[in-house]
Amino acid sequence: MNTTLRRAAGFTLLELLVVVTIIAILSAIAIPSYRQYVLRGHRTDATRALQDLAAREENFYFANNAYSKLTTDLGSSASVAGRYFSINIPSASSTDYTLRATAIDPQTQDTMCRVFTLDRAGNSLSTDAGGADTSTTCWGK
Repeated sequence: MNTTLRRAAGFTLLELLVVVTIIAILSAIAIPSYRQYVLRGHRTDATRALQDLAAREENFYFANNAYSKLTTDLGSSASVAGRYFSINIPSASSTDYTLRATAIDPQTQDTMCRVFTLDRAGNSLSTDAGGADTSTTCWGK
């Protein structure tokens, strides 16, 4: 009679706990970093939309000899930057205009770059949640 004991195949509880702990640590590091990259990616949508609207303002000026205060006159809308930024034209006259992109939910989690502005002269500005100038970081200057 053969009385050798066979070890059961599988994982021990200790091995499972070690793997779960390692996964938890990696997740705690990776997920916040990923979220920051996603928020930074949405900034590009805002700057691209402002530059597109600036070109549309110039086309509108050549046709009407004045800049428009309405995005609809430019063939666009307030949601041209997607669902993360709202675009508006706070000022427009016969000689100048200013365009603004303001972060909306969930982009407001990006405390670094909340508001982007662009004027007729090409001056680009961005501000953080406290109103401090963050143009170098946010516009990539």
